Amino acid sequence: MIRSDELVQQATLRDPELEAAFQRDGYVVVDFATPEMIAELLDAYAQFESGIESGYYPSLMSPDEDYKAKTHFKVVDVVWPVFDRYIDGYEPMLGVFMVKHPGPDTEVPPHQDWIVADESLRPTMNVWMPLTPVTAETGQMKVLPGSHKWLDGLRGSPSFPTQWEAEYQRVRDELMVTVPIEVGQAMIYDIRVLHGTPPNLSDSTRVVTSLYAVPEGVPSVHYHRDEHGTVRGYEVPRNFCGTFMIGDVPDGTQFTEIPNYTVDPLSFDEIAQRYAASRS
Repeated sequence: MIRSDELVQQATLRDPELEAAFQRDGYVVVDFATPEMIAELLDAYAQFESGIESGYYPSLMSPDEDYKAKTHFKVVDVVWPVFDRYIDGYEPMLGVFMVKHPGPDTEVPPHQDWIVADESLRPTMNVWMPLTPVTAETGQMKVLPGSHKWLDGLRGSPSFPTQWEAEYQRVRDELMVTVPIEVGQAMIYDIRVLHGTPPNLSDSTRVVTSLYAVPEGVPSVHYHRDEHGTVRGYEVPRNFCGTFMIGDVPDGTQFTEIPNYTVDPLSFDEIAQRYAASRS
């Protein structure tokens, strides 16, 4: 178990230059995968049946637990040895394929990923690695640099109010920046940074693999908000996402309850001001 004072002092990325860029922006793009890694993961994607034939989906949306487990273990086996060379003091949590079939309904709007562990001392990390070309037509990654430091609120399922939701289109179109990522590269990011992807308007399926990592020894958690607006936090097993279906109440030990959960929405000008301040 890592003590809290060690967590406070420990950097996230092993390379000091990457760490500085990561602390400023919330993400870095690095050379990551060999052609052999890409081929092995694409072969697994072709072999494993998700049961989802259209639209956009990450593996965890599949109702097939065997598929989710096989995907997780394959992604961890291939991706984690490289990911571990970049980040310090972490362990893998969830490996997925993120599939975007062609279609105008495949936008992933701006969002922050679910809280899956205590973020008060160290961030949860993700690596987003294309297996097929990510272009303007297939849906490039867009981020709001620095937003991991100043966007607040709990994040979980099935849906939570956010500070930016009333202005998400202007934030997406006027503030978020496109991050070019080639096959063989990957984006390593703090899951609190606001990010999203446009729809896949090409004729081919875009396939990405993704692996979440949490600080060593930190319990996994999930926040659930019911139809009445009450939020409950649960400590859950590490393999929680391999069995959970969005909309279900988590099977875990409840540690908090917040009735009538709300957040203070931000105007577009307030978001733009916070973004500008983080850039100065």
